[in-house]
Amino acid sequence: MWKKMTVFGMAGALLYLLHVILGGVLWEGYNHLMQPISDLTAAGAPNQGLLSAFTWAYGACAILFGLSAWIYLKGFAPKLAQAGMLIFLIMQGISVLYGLFPEDLPGGTVTVAGSMHIVITALIVPLTILSPFLIGFGLRRVERFEGIGLYSIITGVVILVFGSLSAIFFANAIPYFGLVERINIGALQLWMFILSYRLFTERRIQICEY
Repeated sequence: MWKKMTVFGMAGALLYLLHVILGGVLWEGYNHLMQPISDLTAAGAPNQGLLSAFTWAYGACAILFGLSAWIYLKGFAPKLAQAGMLIFLIMQGISVLYGLFPEDLPGGTVTVAGSMHIVITALIVPLTILSPFLIGFGLRRVERFEGIGLYSIITGVVILVFGSLSAIFFANAIPYFGLVERINIGALQLWMFILSYRLFTERRIQICEY
C-alpha cells in the first residue's frame, strides 16, 4: 500500500507547476522572472483564493508522499535515507503553515502573518537542503538505487547554491529574483517527481541493514 501511495509525489509536483503557470496567466502583468512565486498567494493578490486551493492540495500530496516514502524506505534503505525522508516529511508539514500566514505584497503594510511567512521560510530552508543530501548518500548504498542517490545529491547541491543566491537576491533587491527562486524550487519539485516515480515503479528491492 505504501509503495502505491508514493504516486502522490508526482501528483504534488504537477499541482505545484500548475498553480505557478495558472497564476501567471490569470495575473495580468505578473513577471515570472522578477517576482517570487509566493506573490501569487500573498494577501490581497489577484486570485489568491483559487491559487491557495492548489497550494493546499499540493501540501496534502507532498505530505502523503513523504509519509508513504518514509515508511516504504524503512523496509530496505539505510537509516541515513530514512532520516532524510523524515526530514522531508517534517519540512512539508511546516510548509502547510504558509496557507495560514500568507506573504505581504511588496510595498504593502507589514503584518504579523507576513512576518510569520518569513519565519516559516527560515525554518524550511535548512531542511530543504539537508533532505536530498541524506536521502542521496543513503540510497547510494542500495543496489539499483545508486543513480537516484547521485541525482539526489546533485539536487542538494543545486538547492544549496540557488537557495543561497535567492537569499542574496531578495535581501539586496537584485533583479531576476524570480528566475533564481524558480531554479531553486523547480529543482526540488523535479526531484520529488522523479523520486516518486522511481519508488512507485520499483519492482525488486535489495535489502540493506546499515
